[in-house]
Amino acid sequence: MEEMHIGNKIKSVLESRGLSVTEFAKRINKSRENIYSIFARKTIDTGLLQSISNVLAYDFFMHLSITHYALEEEIQLLKEENKLLKDYNKLLKKVKK
Repeated sequence: MEEMHIGNKIKSVLESRGLSVTEFAKRINKSRENIYSIFARKTIDTGLLQSISNVLAYDFFMHLSITHYALEEEIQLLKEENKLLKDYNKLLKKVKK
């Protein structure tokens, strides 16, 4: 599972809304330079993300939650697979004796 790059997602949603970087910066009370910095980020402060979500009318938190839960599910599957492989390994060792 690929981790979401929040800055790229924000940029994509901003572009889809047809909002300029200058107007977006004004609405979240940041400079244009800061907006470009946000686009480069892999992570972001939740307060800032809430402001961005409100301005863009988009729930970025939903994506983060889905990513988190999907990763938890994948970890659980890998744990189960690891246990099975350990069990197979034990059986193979018994057969070799």
